[in-house]
Amino acid sequence: MAEKNIKTAFGDMTGIYVVSENGAVSFTMAPANEENIYFNKCEDDSLVQVSCTGDVSSFGFCAGETRHFSGLTSSMKFESQDIEESDESKIVTTVLKNDEGLLAKHKVTFDKDSRSVRICTGIINGSKESITLEALSSVNLSCLTPYAEDEGRNRLKLHRFKSRWSAEGRHEVRSIEELLLETSWNRCAIRTEKFGTVGSMPVRGYFPFAAIEDSEAGVYWAVSLNCSGSWQAELVRKNTGLSMSMGLADFDFGHWRKILRPGESFVSPEAYVTAVKGDLNTACDRLLDVQRHKLLEMQRPANLPAIFNEYCTTWGEPSEKRISEILRVINGDNFNYFVIDAGWYADDIKGWQDNMGDWRYAKDLFPNGLKAVTDMIKEAGLKPGIWFELEVVGKDADIAKDSEHLLTRDGKVIICGNRRFFDMRSGWVKDYLTKKVINFLKDNGFEYIKIDYNDTIGIGCDGAESYGEGLRECMEATKAFYRLIREQVPGIAIEVCSSGGHRLEPGFMELGDYLSFSDAHEEKEIPVIAADLQSLVLSSKSQIWAVLRAADDLKRIAYSVCAAMYGVLCFSGDVERLSGEKWDFALKGLNFYKAVSPIIINGFTKRFGPFQNSNRELKGYQATVRYYEKEALALVHSFEHEGLNEIEIPLDKDFVIGDKYEASDHEILIEGKMLKVKFKESFDALAIHLKAK
Repeated sequence: MAEKNIKTAFGDMTGIYVVSENGAVSFTMAPANEENIYFNKCEDDSLVQVSCTGDVSSFGFCAGETRHFSGLTSSMKFESQDIEESDESKIVTTVLKNDEGLLAKHKVTFDKDSRSVRICTGIINGSKESITLEALSSVNLSCLTPYAEDEGRNRLKLHRFKSRWSAEGRHEVRSIEELLLETSWNRCAIRTEKFGTVGSMPVRGYFPFAAIEDSEAGVYWAVSLNCSGSWQAELVRKNTGLSMSMGLADFDFGHWRKILRPGESFVSPEAYVTAVKGDLNTACDRLLDVQRHKLLEMQRPANLPAIFNEYCTTWGEPSEKRISEILRVINGDNFNYFVIDAGWYADDIKGWQDNMGDWRYAKDLFPNGLKAVTDMIKEAGLKPGIWFELEVVGKDADIAKDSEHLLTRDGKVIICGNRRFFDMRSGWVKDYLTKKVINFLKDNGFEYIKIDYNDTIGIGCDGAESYGEGLRECMEATKAFYRLIREQVPGIAIEVCSSGGHRLEPGFMELGDYLSFSDAHEEKEIPVIAADLQSLVLSSKSQIWAVLRAADDLKRIAYSVCAAMYGVLCFSGDVERLSGEKWDFALKGLNFYKAVSPIIINGFTKRFGPFQNSNRELKGYQATVRYYEKEALALVHSFEHEGLNEIEIPLDKDFVIGDKYEASDHEILIEGKMLKVKFKESFDALAIHLKAK
């Protein structure tokens, strides 16, 4: 077989399949109409990376580090390629096969209203023997960079986003040389950078995202993964070409094994992939097109809602009495939802922190039942919501004694801190939670559910071929229950929360109407975290706290409210104890937010200011301009600084100042295409609605 290149168009991108003389198939992508592309570096680097128990690892000291270039992968040869095209989509399916009858189907789906593609890999066991998979990529992009004939030294960079509790979405960029991914002197050693997350909090450590930048060509290749459990990304270099793969965490990294008996199949999670000449923000925004495409009709509002959550008001002690007091201030004139957070199920003796799972409301706190409270909330013109941590069983819950329905590892109940975990695969658990959660929602008239998840089960659980497969099955069962809630309670809004932002990956993000951005409830770094997340989460879903305290001055209120304008605004705090002046000022910010919400929903953000090395010790300022059609929203936060802080922000077009939200005069001025503001004090903020001339 002679080597050949097969090209196919995906909108403004080109997919390139390189079929070598021995039948190996590599895959890469590039912006359309790009010239001077070198394909000679694909080096039989297969578009499907797969490995099994007993497989042969590649040479180059890589055993235990990567399954890339495995013996099974090398045995898979080109069989066929099929293209299905309609007015809405284009699907390219490439089939590989080995001599034992194992088939791999690599599927690229392009939705024509998107600027990215969806890629997954299916494995079909057509052999006569069972096979145990231990690694399977969702995507493997080869030949990076195709714009240099050599290995592209000093031009390739890895971009990724790190994440910790209350510090989600920190951008990190490292050169390929810093990562020691240069080829060795005689090119006999495989170079690998492998990272990911293990456990049931898929955004604990890193977001499932990676991008490679060719700084000379100005091209980015970006990938995000729809995976709700353990996942991995790998950069691998064998020779001049660099590859980037992403998929389920393999056996070495995430304890994943999957048995395929003759005739059985398995499909990897989807990866979302884009290639663009531009910048990282553009690459990230293009990946979000997949989420935009999958939005339900109820998730496509013309304007964003205003949410009130009482957690930072009562700190786990909600009651009918307290809610009635809050409703004197919070009503349907300004807000859409009123959410009752944790603690509604508190026990006189056990408290509320550790008795999740029984889900019995506290009769002393709600003497007339929850229905009386939801009726009261509705009478105030609001939609009532409530908090659950439905996968979890607290140590003090009665149901904690029923270990038959809890997750185990090696036969022992998995305990993380004070939490156990329901086996969401169990039919008994599904029926129990249907009664305790779904029927509860319907019986009490709730129209919103906040689903929290505050620990991880770690490497996995019993009940499948491996710990990792048990984890994967549980996460799929959890998401199926989310879908059941939506099916059984029509019109309900679902908020996804996991200690704030530990589930901000595409699989859970697509299930939720709103996503808890972080647990940094009232910290000064909120605008930084919120701005970071605009690269990774649709702003129309990213729910951001604006916690107001009675002791706050107007400057602090502006700081909090402006930070929440990076997404969906959620008020909490001492709202019923604010002075009239302060509450009127907060509502002014809320009305400003409503006016600019179409920009928040649909816009594209450009960001300015120094990189904040420490979220806990912010310096200088942060400014963003979010553009949408003939309007823009400018958000500016000042951090620690001495004296007058004069800030200049370049604009893309000629604007005039429309409305503004500020606590004091910042001498806002536009000269040409430069927006200028002045801050006399640290930790102040303003928002400006810009309109094209």
